[in-house]
Order: sequence, then C-alpha cells, then structure tokens
Amino acid sequence: MDFHNVDIVLVGTLGSGNLGSVARAMCNMGLAHLKLVSPRCALDEQAFWMATCGEDVLKCAHVFPTLREAIADCSYCFGTTARHRRWRQTLSPRDAAQKTLGLCKTNRVAFVFGPEDSGLTNEELELCHEVITIPTVSSATSLNLSHAVMIICYELFMVTRQQPKTLRSTRLAPVAMTEAMYDHMRTTLFEIGFLNRQNPDYTLGLMRRILTKAKLTIPEARFIRGIFRQLAWYVKSREQKKEVNS
Repeated sequence: MDFHNVDIVLVGTLGSGNLGSVARAMCNMGLAHLKLVSPRCALDEQAFWMATCGEDVLKCAHVFPTLREAIADCSYCFGTTARHRRWRQTLSPRDAAQKTLGLCKTNRVAFVFGPEDSGLTNEELELCHEVITIPTVSSATSLNLSHAVMIICYELFMVTRQQPKTLRSTRLAPVAMTEAMYDHMRTTLFEIGFLNRQNPDYTLGLMRRILTKAKLTIPEARFIRGIFRQLAWYVKSREQKKEVNS
C-alpha cells in the first residue's frame, strides 16, 4: 500500500520535540504527509533535532487554523482518544489499519491526534468518522503523542505486509462536502423544530453515526443535501404563504 493518501493530523501540539518525534516515527514507517492544526509551538531547532530522518516530513508539513479545514480533502477520518466515549464505539489501531487498507486506494484518510495535555475535544471527535483507542493497562492510559503516532503508523506498515495489494475501494465524499451537508441538515432541522435547541448535538451525532456507517459517496451526499435544501425551501414557502394570507 502506498501511503500517499494517508495524513497524520496533529491538533494544538504543545511541544516542538513531539513534532520532531512524530515526524521521525512517520518516516520510520513510510508515511510523509503531516498536517498541523493551530500548533502551540514552533518548528524550531529542537523539532528538527528530534526528527532525525524525518526532517523532510517537517519541512513539508502544512499548517491549518482549524481541524475542519485540515481534513476538508479527506474522505475518512479516524480520531484518537484515551477515553472511552459514551456514545461512540472505538476501534483498535489494528482494526483501523485494516479499514484504511480498503479505503486509501481511492480516498484520502486522516488520523487525528489531540494536544498532549487534553486530547481531542468532543467537537473535534464529531468531525471524525470513527474513534481509535490504543489499549493500555487501566492505571496508565495516557501515551506520549509521538508514541501514539508510532503505534498507528506501525499498524499501517504491518498491514501492508499481510494483505494483498489489489483491493477494491469506493470513492467517498470528502469531509468538506459532508460537513456542508451536516450544516444544512442542522439549519433545516432547527427550522422545522426537530432538534432540541438545548442539546442538538445528541441527535446530530446520532445522524452522523448512521450516515458514517453508510460510507457516503459524492452523489449520495449531494442527494441527501438536496433533500434538506428542498425541505428548507418548502418550509420557507409555507411561511411566506401564511404571511400573505394573514
């Protein structure tokens, strides 16, 4: 498997040494595409010193202001967390690697890691299709950022040695398209009173889970957005008729 369609995405990284160590881990396992979201450190001398063979990974890293922008061109995203989430099932790194093998031939895939001190927020994890938890003993669940990245990269590397290279893969809708779809859904569902304004994320999160399982293609995402566009038009036209009649 060629890793040209796999991105490692770091959100709000605190330590430049970790940036370098991540780049080194990626280089060791054959990955080259690093994205940085609002890093809280610089690509300084320590970062490049820690990178060793991964200097080119750092030099080619792209910086983005938000996670949504960083993964806009990706069709499938795995978020990482040390905590089990109440409403989300989690994958092991090995299972995620197996899924990636069937996706990355025709889709861009991202693995997203949060800051060292807090990890990804619930809002950031909502942008991810699935969530990975790295198994550890219960008394020590927190991993160093670069160690977590290395485990994921290692599993990706190993799965290429165990599986045939000829796999069929469907082109999925990129995150930029699906998030625009979800934005349209949110607005329309508010307008028709379907969402609870006190806690809309629960219902929207459930809809995300359902549609994630469907692995939406570009035509399918356009179709669903078209439904909500028509629904929004219908609601607006009825309101206008009421105003005229009154």
